[in-house]
Parts: sequence; C-alpha cells; structure tokens
Amino acid sequence: MNNKRKQTKPKVLVTDFDRTLTYLYKEPRLLPELADKICKFYDRNIDITENYLDSEPDGYRVWHKLHDVAIKKLSQSEAEQINKEAEDIVADFELQIVKRVGLFPGIPKAVRDLRSKGIRLGMVSSNATSVVKFALEAAEILNEFEYVEGRPFPFDPDLIKPNPYPLNNALSIMKADPASFWYVGDDKLDMVAATAANVTAVGVCTGLHSEAELYEAGANLIFKSFVYIPEYFHA
Repeated sequence: MNNKRKQTKPKVLVTDFDRTLTYLYKEPRLLPELADKICKFYDRNIDITENYLDSEPDGYRVWHKLHDVAIKKLSQSEAEQINKEAEDIVADFELQIVKRVGLFPGIPKAVRDLRSKGIRLGMVSSNATSVVKFALEAAEILNEFEYVEGRPFPFDPDLIKPNPYPLNNALSIMKADPASFWYVGDDKLDMVAATAANVTAVGVCTGLHSEAELYEAGANLIFKSFVYIPEYFHA
C-alpha cells in the first residue's frame, strides 16, 4: 500500500467488481471468445461489412461498437430487441465465468471487516447487476451492501465508466456526501470516474494497471489488494 497522504475513514465505500473483487477474464481466451460470440450474433441480424474481430479482440469493445451499429441501421424497435438479446448473451457469459472463478480469497472477510467499522458499502460495476449479485450472494455477503448496481439497463455504452454517471447515481441513492465517499477500483477509468464525481479515488493493483499508472489517472490512495483496505483504519 502507498498513499500521498493519510485519508480519513469514509462513511461510504463503493467498489468496482471485476479485477477488484474478482478476475473474470484472467484466461486470455475469454475476451476473444466473447467477441466471436457477439459478432456471430449480430451478423445473423444485421448486414455487417467490417470484420471487427480482425482489429479488436475485446468482446466488450466489439459489443459496444455493434450495439451502436444496430441503432444506426435498424428501426428503434428492432435495435432495442436485438441489443437486448446481445445484452443477455453477455450477461450469461459473465455468469458462467463467475460461477467458475468466484471472488478473490479474503474478499468476504474484508467486506465484513469494513462493515464492522461502520462503513456503508455499495457496488458499481460495468458487469450485469444480476451477475454481481449472484457472486456476492454465493459468497454470503450480498446483505453487507446497501447498493448494488451494474451496467445501465437497457445498456448504453455512453453511461459506463469513465462517465461518472454510475457514481453520481450511487451518491444520490445512498444520500452520501462526496467528501466522505471512497470509490475503489483497479482501472485507470475508475480513477477518472471517481475524480469526475469529486469523490476519493482508491486504486487496487489486482488489475491491468500499475501503481504509477493509477496515480497518474488520479488515484488518491492505492492498495495492493482490496483485502488490505480494512487494515488501513488500524494505523
């Protein structure tokens, strides 16, 4: 753990999900597999001239692009139906993975420790709400969270991080003060979203980015892993 200056204990701590509490896509084959699945689905429903798989192996980025292609090429009702079906495909893909991998070791204990310190907990994720809730319930910690919200439904790529929209929603619904609100995430986009929402940006190094990269993106505080956060309040 490293930090620029000591931070006071928050009243509310909201966390990211993937690569913060779990690692859904640690196997390199999975994101390209999702990309292939999404491309095949849209190709059955829309005339797609560009081969997205040639330039983009990340299934989520492919999905976001084809989601917008459907909106441009189809009527509103057709686009809504096809994009809803694509969303269901992605959610099911996530669910099958989280059933296999579960949460990082020590996460349930860390969550309970934070709650025992009187910290209110929430979850904001770009994964499906149903998938996040499934994982938390399987680990027997869903009831420790006051607020759990995944990507917006119906899906809108413009409303996920780094847009602060999900964090602003959490602030509003939890009636939280930004000055006593931490957002914990593994990605540079998490730090950008937290900064834009005017809350404390807390990085964890269990994802794709280094400590230096997270600080550069706006982190106020960094931990090696989420499981070390409760110890910070003993110091």
